[in-house]
Amino acid sequence: MVYPLLKIDSVSKTYSGNVIALNNVNISISDNEIIAILGPSGSGKSTLIRTILGLTSLDEGNIYFRNNNFKDKNYKIIRNSIATIYQDFNLVSRSSIIKNIMLGDITKISSWRVLFNLWPKETQDKAMDIIEEVGLNSIDFKKRVENLSGGQQQRVGVARALIGAPDIILADEPVSSLDPQTATDILNLIRETAKKNKISVLCSLHQIDFAKSFADRIIGMKEGNIMFNKPAKNILKFDLNKLYK
Repeated sequence: MVYPLLKIDSVSKTYSGNVIALNNVNISISDNEIIAILGPSGSGKSTLIRTILGLTSLDEGNIYFRNNNFKDKNYKIIRNSIATIYQDFNLVSRSSIIKNIMLGDITKISSWRVLFNLWPKETQDKAMDIIEEVGLNSIDFKKRVENLSGGQQQRVGVARALIGAPDIILADEPVSSLDPQTATDILNLIRETAKKNKISVLCSLHQIDFAKSFADRIIGMKEGNIMFNKPAKNILKFDLNKLYK
């Protein structure tokens, strides 16, 4: 039997004040599939990603990774198969491009090596390869990321996600702080590198056009409920009206 890469099974979460963030949410994600979660602010997109990462506890339901229940397995082991791209980049601003990228592989490296900045040659070589893959090879890899543009910083974020060879990347509004052209470039980069490396992506977005051009499948959410779940090419105005009217 072939199990989904990630299965979100009847998941619910309510915050204080009886604010329903997730209401009996069910989603299955296959290998090498790119999914966008679309919906207005407060729809539950970020909460869903946080529950997968173990940052927000569930009230009900389960999350399975290759049929392993997160509750039954050591989360750190599962975490090695998941990488994250953040809205605000979440980089070490005073560190270099290459060091920020290598930090994406930190769970596989001895803590003393990280402490004394003695990174394995294999990790350094991987980072240099990925620097070229994400289009940063024209910039000095020793440059501090605080001196980069927003788009360049997010390229570092994409590279950091790729270096650990994850099975899935979770991206929470990764282009919301970028101008439209840079946002398009970054989403194209995520899509192209994910497809090339056979990595699945679950990405929350606000912008309809971005979601339709980026994803294989779009999940529409509103007030913690899934309003539709269908191939991006089949999304209709009727579907979008469920979210924004």
